[in-house]
Amino acid sequence: MKITTPKTISGWCMWLFFLVVGLGVIPAVGGLIPAFVAPVLALAYAIFSLIGM
Repeated sequence: MKITTPKTISGWCMWLFFLVVGLGVIPAVGGLIPAFVAPVLALAYAIFSLIGM
């Protein structure tokens, strides 16, 4: 299984969203940063997907 990097902006937003949410589970990292960044990345993914980027 080969993992490749995303080729679109929406793909990067999706990868970063799951990275931030996954890191938010760790108590030392979890806090305001994942709580603020995750919704922004989710919204960016939705917008970039709709416009085809």
